[in-house]
Amino acid sequence: MSIFSDLLGKHIAAKAIKSNEMAQFCGIERSFMYKIIKGTRHVANMDTVLLMAEYLRLTPSERNDFIESYKISVDGLENYYRRKSILELFENFKKYSEIYSTPTPAPLSCFPDTPGVSTITGQNEINHQLFYILFLESRTNDPQIRLLIQPDSDFLMNLLPTLGYENKNLSISHIICFNSSDQLTINKKNYNLTCLKKILPVYCCACKYNVYYYYGELVHSSNELLLFPYLVLTSRHAFLLSRDMRSGILFQTEKSLQFFHQIYDQYLEQTSSFGVTMSDLSTQLDYFHNLKADVDQNYCFQMLPCLTYCIPDYFYDKYIYPELPNRDYLISMLRDYVHDLRKRFTGHRMLFIFSEEGLRRFLDTGRIPEYPPEVYRPFEPADRITLIRQFLQICPAGGIRMLKCSIGDLDNELFMYVNHRNGYLMFPSSNPERLICLDITEPGLLHGFCDFCEHLDKDLFYTEEEAVEIISSLIAETEQNEELI
Repeated sequence: MSIFSDLLGKHIAAKAIKSNEMAQFCGIERSFMYKIIKGTRHVANMDTVLLMAEYLRLTPSERNDFIESYKISVDGLENYYRRKSILELFENFKKYSEIYSTPTPAPLSCFPDTPGVSTITGQNEINHQLFYILFLESRTNDPQIRLLIQPDSDFLMNLLPTLGYENKNLSISHIICFNSSDQLTINKKNYNLTCLKKILPVYCCACKYNVYYYYGELVHSSNELLLFPYLVLTSRHAFLLSRDMRSGILFQTEKSLQFFHQIYDQYLEQTSSFGVTMSDLSTQLDYFHNLKADVDQNYCFQMLPCLTYCIPDYFYDKYIYPELPNRDYLISMLRDYVHDLRKRFTGHRMLFIFSEEGLRRFLDTGRIPEYPPEVYRPFEPADRITLIRQFLQICPAGGIRMLKCSIGDLDNELFMYVNHRNGYLMFPSSNPERLICLDITEPGLLHGFCDFCEHLDKDLFYTEEEAVEIISSLIAETEQNEELI
């Protein structure tokens, strides 16, 4: 039995459906329908599933569950929920990157800020104390917060980006444990992807945020009797916390702080860096120059197609602002990078996933969103067309997948390049003139992102022939509008 056949059998029994009549309605042989109900055969396609749902007269909620059970049976439980979680990440990225200002906390009368050791109980009291000590640290001359804690606390993970937004000099070091398998949590979530969603807003706030990770068995370890596994460390406080964030011990003596900082340094030596943040164009170009292509498959996922490969040399002098500091050096870096990129990806499989709306946005604005707007002026309409035509020529056969509808928000987009060896996420920061590029090397996430790109629902895309026809039509439309002007 599969989850789909089990649910199908329940609906048939509950409504006293005759399976042979349903088979006739769906255009399936009666014997094959029996095998589907028993779970020994799979439904061939989604069209048949929708016919079944129609014949069963399912409510909207029942219909959604029915379709989802079919997808789970086809993809497998872990694959389905991992892909769903990644899709939600891209669809809801604007929500993850929203940052709010933090009010000034009042002093804690119940926990005087004096040297010594204090015990604290109660979730509200813990949150209040965290708020107070982290706010105080963020207002020092050299603010540094060191965390050994899972990003499960909504309170803490909402507080950190607001503090970083208000003080770009804030430095946060964060050690987290990644789950060592793709096993789902009790909420049917991929734990490591959930961690990524929790930490992205801290990167977005544009402060100095560095994450380090190690592996452990986390999905079924919540009932372990661990005393105080979490640590929040600043220049004035060391806060040991229980896993449920309801109990804690606060240390404020100099010797205690020294002791915990030494332990933290030792732990750092046993971890791997999760991602390197690159927040200026020169650093990003240097990183891109050393990025390795995979001989099997490389994926580029962004709603406006990646046009970097197609930029002619004369564009740099024409469009990069003359007054830009180190302009000649930047032009040289860009030219070398694009030349190297074309050479490096020759012979490597590239798949470009983008949307019709993203392409229209570029033809309307002349902006490539992965480059900061303060670096260059918008491309002229004729040059926009040149870039799109170059893109069609350079893309290998089978390398274009154009979405009918955009995934995510074009004004606040999450860009991704990935293969099974390395990759990056690029996204806007709280500074509108600054993009964050996050190097990703964690194998589980790389595999998940590659798998997501490869298995996106085919119904979301135009065929490649349709895509080329639509792009050609958009080019002709842009040319006609230019002639009218």
